[in-house]
Amino acid sequence: MTSFNHYALGAVADWLHKVVGGLSPLEPGYAKVRIAPRPGPGLTSAKVSLQSPHGVVAVAWQLDEQGFLQVQATVPPGVTAEVELPGTDAVTVLSGTHSFAAPLAQVDPV
Repeated sequence: MTSFNHYALGAVADWLHKVVGGLSPLEPGYAKVRIAPRPGPGLTSAKVSLQSPHGVVAVAWQLDEQGFLQVQATVPPGVTAEVELPGTDAVTVLSGTHSFAAPLAQVDPV
């Protein structure tokens, strides 16, 4: 068992969730979340999820052979998500399962 109470380990997990996975809170209790994955060199996919007070919030992304960043997001009832993919305008979505795509050429390194 590793404790994430120690800053050195917690900071890595926080970065993986917020930057690589692209999931971060915008309001207390995850009532509003930001979904903004940032793939970097050598990364072709990632999945993150967490149990919020409203239910499970999840993000999964992958880079496909056609040159797109494909993102799937699950937003529980009572939660709003602001989705911002590289090279696109931010959109706001309500609860449900959502799919998004952005051209790979627009993906900036982490």
